[in-house]
Amino acid sequence: MPSPSAGPTPRRSKPSLLTRLRRYWIVGLVAAVVLVVAGRLAARAEMFQAGAPVVDGNVRVSRADVLAHAGLDARGNVWLLDARAVERRVETIPYVASARLVRGFPGGARIEVRERTPEGCVRSDVATATIDAQQRVLQSGCAATVVYRIRSLAEFPVGSFLHDPDIAKLQADARALAAGGHHLSDFALDEYGELEAALPGGIRVRFGDDGDLGAKERLIGPILTALGGRVATVTAIDLRAPSTPVVEHRGGASTAKGDYPQQTDTL
Repeated sequence: MPSPSAGPTPRRSKPSLLTRLRRYWIVGLVAAVVLVVAGRLAARAEMFQAGAPVVDGNVRVSRADVLAHAGLDARGNVWLLDARAVERRVETIPYVASARLVRGFPGGARIEVRERTPEGCVRSDVATATIDAQQRVLQSGCAATVVYRIRSLAEFPVGSFLHDPDIAKLQADARALAAGGHHLSDFALDEYGELEAALPGGIRVRFGDDGDLGAKERLIGPILTALGGRVATVTAIDLRAPSTPVVEHRGGASTAKGDYPQQTDTL
């Protein structure tokens, strides 16, 4: 007698990914703890510490000042530092134009500094400060040979940027005249907004408008040569009309206070 046919074999369902992961939750938990502990140990490892950073490029700014502004934790992990935040703090030093944090491997750090160069001194009726070409106030007092005079009661907070159009004009004119070799200084704008400057001996040169400054500056040498020994009594050279320069000088050199009547020579 034929045996009854067997029924269909039940199909086993494939365990889900979640089910399979549940079998290893203890292993996963242990691995996570190990990773956290290892990360903390690595973060505190001496080999990754910032240590005492080297400072490069500083001349006017002291290493101590750079490190104080950088605010680095010598025992902190150099790879976890916010480099840009460190650089910005160093760049708040008035004499620092830019700063760059360079990480060593596996640890250690170097701070590279590019300093600003004093370009001149700005002098108002109440204050004097040293500035660079971008009009950043580097320090109080004067640490440069060129002076820019402005008629105002302005104060000059150290570290600030002035953004003064009159100072910008004086700076541009000073640069245009710098190639002439006469070392002009003490730049100012007269009541008409026209340029004046001083020679090393104190002779005032009135340039007028800033057109053809180079051509006007080239007249100074021949004028001084033509004056010869009379240069000692010259108070000013007026080049506002370059074709007919005028020399102002003192008479009566024996007067003790030097308060002499003004005389002029048209050359």
